[in-house]
Amino acid sequence: MLLPIKRMIERVEIEKEDSDSAYFNSLMYLGEMVMKLTISGLVAAIRTDRDNHWYRAERQLVRADSLGSWVTTLDEILTGRTLQFLHPSVKETQRCLTQRRNLSWQIEAIDSLDQSLKCVQVENSQQSGRIRGSDWFRKFVELRNDTRGHGAVPASALSEACPHLRKSIEKMATELPLLRLPWAYIRRNLSGKYRVTYWGQSSDRFERLKRDAYESYQDGVYLDISSPDVEGLQRVNLVDSKPEASDFWFPNGGFTSARYEMLSYLTNDKAYHSSKPYLTPVEKLPTSETQGIGQLDLTGASTLSNVPAPLPDNDYVRRNELEAEIISELKKNDTHPIVTLTGRGGIGKTSTALKVIHDLMNDEDNPYAIVIWFSSRDIDLLQAGPKSVRPDGVSIDDFAKEYVRLMEPGEKYSDGDFNDKDYLANHLSTEEIYPTLFVFDNFETTEFPVEVFHWLDTYVRAPNKVLITSRVRQFKGDFPVYVHGMTQDECKELIANTARTLRLNRDLSQQYVEALITESDGHPYIIKLMLGEVARTGNATKPERVMAGRDEVLTALFERSYTRLPPGAQRVFLTLCTWRSSVPAIAVEAVLSRPVNEDPIDVQEAIDELIKSSFVEEWTSGSSNEIEITVPLPARLFGGRKLKVSAWRASIKADSEILRMLGAQSTGTEVTRRIRRLVNSAEQDLDKGNRTREEIEPILQYLATKYPSVWVHMANLTAKFNWDGLLEEECLLRYAEVPDEQYPVQSAWQRIAEIRENRRDYRGAIDALAQVCRQDETPIDDISNAANRINAILRDISIDIDSQEKSILVQDVVGVMEASINELNATDLSRLSWLYRNLGKADKAFDTARRGLAIDPDNQYCRGIVNG
Repeated sequence: MLLPIKRMIERVEIEKEDSDSAYFNSLMYLGEMVMKLTISGLVAAIRTDRDNHWYRAERQLVRADSLGSWVTTLDEILTGRTLQFLHPSVKETQRCLTQRRNLSWQIEAIDSLDQSLKCVQVENSQQSGRIRGSDWFRKFVELRNDTRGHGAVPASALSEACPHLRKSIEKMATELPLLRLPWAYIRRNLSGKYRVTYWGQSSDRFERLKRDAYESYQDGVYLDISSPDVEGLQRVNLVDSKPEASDFWFPNGGFTSARYEMLSYLTNDKAYHSSKPYLTPVEKLPTSETQGIGQLDLTGASTLSNVPAPLPDNDYVRRNELEAEIISELKKNDTHPIVTLTGRGGIGKTSTALKVIHDLMNDEDNPYAIVIWFSSRDIDLLQAGPKSVRPDGVSIDDFAKEYVRLMEPGEKYSDGDFNDKDYLANHLSTEEIYPTLFVFDNFETTEFPVEVFHWLDTYVRAPNKVLITSRVRQFKGDFPVYVHGMTQDECKELIANTARTLRLNRDLSQQYVEALITESDGHPYIIKLMLGEVARTGNATKPERVMAGRDEVLTALFERSYTRLPPGAQRVFLTLCTWRSSVPAIAVEAVLSRPVNEDPIDVQEAIDELIKSSFVEEWTSGSSNEIEITVPLPARLFGGRKLKVSAWRASIKADSEILRMLGAQSTGTEVTRRIRRLVNSAEQDLDKGNRTREEIEPILQYLATKYPSVWVHMANLTAKFNWDGLLEEECLLRYAEVPDEQYPVQSAWQRIAEIRENRRDYRGAIDALAQVCRQDETPIDDISNAANRINAILRDISIDIDSQEKSILVQDVVGVMEASINELNATDLSRLSWLYRNLGKADKAFDTARRGLAIDPDNQYCRGIVNG
């Protein structure tokens, strides 16, 4: 029995002790829950198709103000056109509910429900002959409407009806096959791993989510519909819950243009969900402007294709470098039979693919005899804004059916075992048929795109090839071509062409053109929209202000890709959206890896995911070759909307305040300078008490792994604020392990020597002073001073060091000074002489002192050694 039903039965037991009316009402709530769980599960099990039957069902149910509408939807799923799209795993449930079979549990459930109807004197529309499982739902609605809905039933009748009603509901809840499949609430943590809360039995498919962070699922209730032909989890959009399974909500009508109601039968709490996903009409949508032409025509000299026409020359700007890369890959007969064009929505993937394919088909060196175009596009990005369209296909079955229709094979009518999918698989893999290029446009909107990709990758063989356009790339084994924004020159050409079409040439200043290119990040669709707004209003409004008011555009460009991001990537993206300037990747990692952010995030993996999904741009900063991350304006505006309602808002605000310590990026600003700025800001905040050591220390430690001089900054803060003497020394030692050019390493060793001497670690101090001398870039004066300090320690401090240990500690310093003896002055030589004496080499000490007197006869230090 599913967990929501178990929890509801617990409520029923409590209400039973109250009164007969309360007991009956709670049983009715239990029945409604069973009904809505069943129908919601069946809707989730409707496979995606071109006409979106699953959407039709969901749209009707979120608008339903009565249980009768739920039964109507159930009938359509079980017996209408929707039936053909049900997943195989729920076909047993469908048969139980539609076929007139004398199953014992069906008989018990419906007979008990009939007894309830009789007890409360509700007219029962009994049917003769064998019963169907779906009769239970219709009869339950009759009972509900004539009791809770419109009746006034005596308590005695309710008392008599309750045992029969409970038996009926529990029989359906325990025996219906759909409710015995694996259900669970899954929530993805920031680490990428999933928390799975089972509602019933477990499954290997759910267990895999606990171990594998590669797959991407939104948080929510899921039904495991895995079967021999289909492996995957389906989200149950009409049921909501929490990771702890503390409550459960179901659609309860109250639909408006803004929201609809969700009701908890367990607690009577209400929640409200946005109506936006269900505002698209259910009538048959127009086809996409990039749908295939419907038949194979001769293109060029010898290529058959159904490829739609490319954009007219006055609407398309050549992207020579990108086009050349795509054509080169399509002509290669190598180990990459699948080429993927990946980029943001509206960035020009489809228009570029169409131009390239038409150029290829008109090329004398075209390697393909046939080019087949499949479109899964469900939104056209038009000048007037995004418009929903009907996809040409969303599954391998759709593509295979269309391919057979185009090719018109004779065996389809002569072979009784002909299979569309097998026919497509055979043509993908065989060399005997004419070389074919298969193009899949808007691949991310296919049903289970990863599985579709694996199917294509399994069967495609040279000389055939597959070209995919997609906003996201969740698969491996292809050759990816990333489509970025247009170059400066390409943007200017696009602006000039669009302005001529809209007659805007005199209204666009050079300053506005530059701002449009910069703020659009070279995004061609956004450039066209901005120019269209100028034509409509007559004002060259600032691009950011215009984009901020185009919610439908931002949703069309980013919503689908955003929902597929792992939570960690969403968290990083929203943090970046708070900052207009570019940010060093290492700084983002340092801030988000703080212990205060309890859920660990693989920030580098998250950034890689954001780059692949085209939410951020990565570039190298100046001569330092440091990686900087920036969020294009449209993506940042979209992220700003998401941030307003994000549960991470408080944490993100704290992280962004630390990132602001870096200061804004400006031309020529090296990352190291920005990090020094961050350290200075941190010091000021510590001075004022605005931040604590616990906030700052982990960030600096992380930055120091890439920029070693940060260890020195951290040592300075440690000393200034008296954090920990040992920590100061540890920071300097970490720097000395991998020093950089930002701070002289000998200076670090000098500070270490002072720290050790202050805590009376004299052996350690001598070793640190010896390290000062060992550094190649240590000036001779510093070497001499280190020798002087060593002599002082050995002379003035009561330290028990045997001759062998003393020799090891001092010999390196002696060796360095001997190597530079011609650079030593008389005082330096006196210090070397004392080192010899500490090593027990009196003769060498005497000779060295005399050499010093030869340089400076009045040097008192050398004279003291010679005369002593």
